[in-house]
Amino acid sequence: MDIKKLLWVPIIVFVFGTHSSCQNKKPSIDFDNLSESEKRKSENAMSSMKVAEGLQLELFASEPMVTNPTNLAIDARGRIWLCEGRNYRLFANPDNTYDDKGDRILILEDTDGDGAADTSKVFYQGEDVNSALGIAVLGNKVIVSKSPNVLVFTDEDGDDKPDSKEILFTGMEGEDHDHGVHAFVFGPDGRLYFNFGNNGKQLLDKNGNPLKDIYGNTIDNSGSPYREGMAFRCELDGSNIEVLGHNFRNPYEVTVDSYGGLWQSDNDDDGNRGTRINYLMEYGNYGFKDLLTGENWRERRTGWHDEVPKRHWHLNDPGSVPNMLQTGSGSPCGILVYEDTLLPEKYHHQLIHAEPGHNVVRSYIVEEKGAGYSAKIHELVKSEDDWFRPDDVAVAPDGSLFISDWYDGGVGGHKAEDIAQGRVYHLSVKDGYEPPKFDFKTAKGAKAALLSDNMDVFYQGWQKLHSMQEEAEPILGELIAQGGIAKARALWLGAQINSKTGDYVELALADTDSKYRVQGIRMARYLLKNKLETYLSQMVNDASMQVRREVTIALRHLGTPKAAELWAELAKKYQGGDRWYLEALGIGSDVYPNLYFNAWKSAIRADWKNLAGHEIVWRTRADASVPMLSEMIQDKEVSKEILPSYFRAFAFKEHPQKNHLILDLLRTEHPLNNQISALAIGQLDEDFVNSSRKNIGIVKSVLPKIEGTAEWLMAVKNLGLKDQNEPLLRLVSNTEADGDLRKEAAGVLFGYGGKELVMSHLKSGIEESKKMELLGIIGNINDSSAITMLVESLDEEEFDGPLKKRVVEGLGNTWDGRHRLYEMLQNDDLAEEYKTTAVLKLMNSWDAEIRANAPKYLTGSETAEWNIETLIEQKGDALAGKEVYDTYCSSCHRAGTTGIEFGPALTDIGNKLSKQSLYSSIIYPSAGINFGYEGYTVKMKDGKTYVGYILSQTEDELALKMMGGTQTTIQLTNIEKLEAMNQSLMTQGLHKVMSQGDLINLVEYLTTLKVEEEIVASN
Repeated sequence: MDIKKLLWVPIIVFVFGTHSSCQNKKPSIDFDNLSESEKRKSENAMSSMKVAEGLQLELFASEPMVTNPTNLAIDARGRIWLCEGRNYRLFANPDNTYDDKGDRILILEDTDGDGAADTSKVFYQGEDVNSALGIAVLGNKVIVSKSPNVLVFTDEDGDDKPDSKEILFTGMEGEDHDHGVHAFVFGPDGRLYFNFGNNGKQLLDKNGNPLKDIYGNTIDNSGSPYREGMAFRCELDGSNIEVLGHNFRNPYEVTVDSYGGLWQSDNDDDGNRGTRINYLMEYGNYGFKDLLTGENWRERRTGWHDEVPKRHWHLNDPGSVPNMLQTGSGSPCGILVYEDTLLPEKYHHQLIHAEPGHNVVRSYIVEEKGAGYSAKIHELVKSEDDWFRPDDVAVAPDGSLFISDWYDGGVGGHKAEDIAQGRVYHLSVKDGYEPPKFDFKTAKGAKAALLSDNMDVFYQGWQKLHSMQEEAEPILGELIAQGGIAKARALWLGAQINSKTGDYVELALADTDSKYRVQGIRMARYLLKNKLETYLSQMVNDASMQVRREVTIALRHLGTPKAAELWAELAKKYQGGDRWYLEALGIGSDVYPNLYFNAWKSAIRADWKNLAGHEIVWRTRADASVPMLSEMIQDKEVSKEILPSYFRAFAFKEHPQKNHLILDLLRTEHPLNNQISALAIGQLDEDFVNSSRKNIGIVKSVLPKIEGTAEWLMAVKNLGLKDQNEPLLRLVSNTEADGDLRKEAAGVLFGYGGKELVMSHLKSGIEESKKMELLGIIGNINDSSAITMLVESLDEEEFDGPLKKRVVEGLGNTWDGRHRLYEMLQNDDLAEEYKTTAVLKLMNSWDAEIRANAPKYLTGSETAEWNIETLIEQKGDALAGKEVYDTYCSSCHRAGTTGIEFGPALTDIGNKLSKQSLYSSIIYPSAGINFGYEGYTVKMKDGKTYVGYILSQTEDELALKMMGGTQTTIQLTNIEKLEAMNQSLMTQGLHKVMSQGDLINLVEYLTTLKVEEEIVASN
């Protein structure tokens, strides 16, 4: 057994709840036989719904009462508060005719208990809440999350109108975008929890000053120490802020259970089937970008996963917290922990989640597994209507659920198909809706409120009991005796009685149930920092791995010799094979790695050469782990599968002799010598190698043994080895090698003056199929000599028609190539049979002149504008549409194993977009640009221009992905101007040059691209 076991991701069963037809108020309508326009009507909404057994669904509100709800909250009176997003991304929705007063915060109420809203009032309206993505109602306070601000409204007199508006936090980017700040949650400890996506970038105080967390770290995404999306905790007034986890892409909401456990979902880069559900081990890195460099997950690294969903989150890296559940494609949104009792028992204490990408509301049934968790899925509500876009769920005072429905043909950063529709559903076990009443002025009423799963009810009960201090103890005693969440919530309150904190912490730590012992550690961390080390000493030998996980994390910021001893004891207890426990050890030691690791090393002496010891060495950042890692690699019993992950670990470690130790591995006598040599070269520092002729000689002596590997190419490129053109050509021509590796090698080859060598090879009599393959690779290189070679090859008599067509396609893949191709059209230098291919490629040019004029060179091209409402009623031929896709789309998009990965993958587009949205995306591509695919023009100081989207950017360089899938790294000092494009990289509607029949067939094919999800969890 070895570390590869840690990276293993088993399949988790995807459990479908037994569905019944919606039992309440469902019309006897066959939804499948409705026209597309009839399906959009609210009176037909219930006919599309399937609901889990034992539950009933009602349409609570719909348009025109509600439009585009983005988030909801439910107050203590049972009223529904909604943020509307009718003004969402106005630049993408120019037909929006909403007035200039801005979006609304609505209050909906069912006054007669029939399960439908009959009154609606506007709490607030303004442009400062346009498309707000979060709302929390806490007594007379309403917290609204709308980047760049978090706003706190106060209704002092209870007239449902705010008497004041204040800024709690500001500075977050992501305005008019769903990757900014999200909803706030009131936790059982009396603190606030929230998060933002990877466009939030920073957190400032209300005056615009940078904020530091309680450990002195500036809260921004610079990598020192935090990256990308983050989750936070703070006091009610915004003070004492902590970053609880970072390096997420776009976590829509965070939720906290009664014991203090944190959970959230996270969205992948669209089309990569990597959406996930996370249990948040506090202070963890969650792996969206490279932790060290900030590079995109697509950037090649040693030991990455073959499967993109796993590669996406850097799960091969030491220091990436595993995912509890990977849910494939989707657009994960609102999430909660259901701790009420109204719904069937199997949903008690489980996660409930809105997944608009798949038109479903799910429950995740979570179980403890070692130091972490596993999960299964049950579906609560599933709609046959692909416009059903549930984006939030909330618990009402009676324990029932409300679901907000954005209701649109698309979801996420796309053009809104409709700005006037939106719905709210009520999910319960019975007809109607009659929320209970609570008396928050009495201790008895506060006790009842404390047990509610409705946030506002719970908050008001908590505040009352907290204000009572010692007088609340009799009630807290009753709640503790009751057990369950009553006990957990009472323990939190008891620990905040000023004179009794220690008593309640010790009560929790002594409990026979590990959930309360975990809670006790969290209570001690928060409230008794001065005694924390003593409490942790008592818990270090706990039988529960969950408790020991929490003890380990709690050691992170102590940094004392005693803390090091405790960490060493916890590490000694590790048996190996549990990635959750291993990452907890890493999180616990990362601030003081040398102190903690050396204590463990002294304690175990030579007894570390086993699975657990190897894994600890792999994960820990300590200097002393570097020679030990080298020793592990030299072990004759080491497996070839584990070696890449061992070498990847070097990147996360520092040691004065690290490069010397790695260089020595090149000369190691070992059964896996070639693999070790290849991996070692990939980890050597360029300056170190070039500092010595001896070092360069050693490297060059190894190169022939590892030729064609990614590490070999890395060495050739980094060290400027221009005598390697022949082997570079062999790699580029090797059809069995990785495609991205071949493109990268081609770029190096032409950069090293390999043009004549390549042309000679093409004319050498090799098979036609190999010429075609090689030209396809070269066509993805934005190198002037490569483009010149392609242009010259059009005059070569040895090249037949199909080869020259491939050349034209290649020229249309790059910025410089497109300009040369356009010049050829202008000068009539291109044969007639290649003009159609040329025009199709040039229609996607980023140059406005080329884009507008290229179709003129195609005889008989169509330029008609078609009515989408008419098109969606047409039935096409999916098989014929596949051929259209291959012609028009595959040069920029991948569907399954077909096409080039440049724009968003289309493998699951049939789940994500409705037929109307598919037509809209094709005809109006610039109206809805996926986040992360915004185009940039990069003008260089040497006169060159690059166009593409930015994969990653560090302090020194940016990585740009260009048409055809080509990637290039650009030094920031060499850039003259970096400009964001105001149009999609897919700049021209393809309907301009295809027939109406082809367009209909294409969309029919795209609707079939739906993936049966493989739900997986990390261990």
